[in-house]
Amino acid sequence: MKLPLLAASLVLVAGTATACGGAPTDASTKDFCAAITKIGETSVGADGESPTEDQIKAVKEAFADFEEVGTPEDISDEAREGFELIIESIADIDDDATAEELDKAGEDFSGDDEKKVDAFSEYVGETCTDLGSAPE
Repeated sequence: MKLPLLAASLVLVAGTATACGGAPTDASTKDFCAAITKIGETSVGADGESPTEDQIKAVKEAFADFEEVGTPEDISDEAREGFELIIESIADIDDDATAEELDKAGEDFSGDDEKKVDAFSEYVGETCTDLGSAPE
């Protein structure tokens, strides 16, 4: 899977790991959606077939910034947990991961975790309506 697609899928449809719970819960919608946009822009610049360590770090930094922004107050508990799962799953990716290792990042999702991340994806789609289509 190409790195941009991995990042987009982790943001929009996938996630794994245990919740970290430390991100703010009072982000403005504008800041929240801007952080999502930054992730998309960062991942588009990465070479998906053989991402460099710097490219992986840039995507991870965009997700770390997203964690610092947090989520708006109106997000459901289930969607918030999906956000936390995504943040942690990206943080767990090694900076020197291969494209094959990145492909495997989303293979161990539990049914409950998938529901949480799907709820997050729906929230993003409803809240950040100006995002357009996911990067390819």
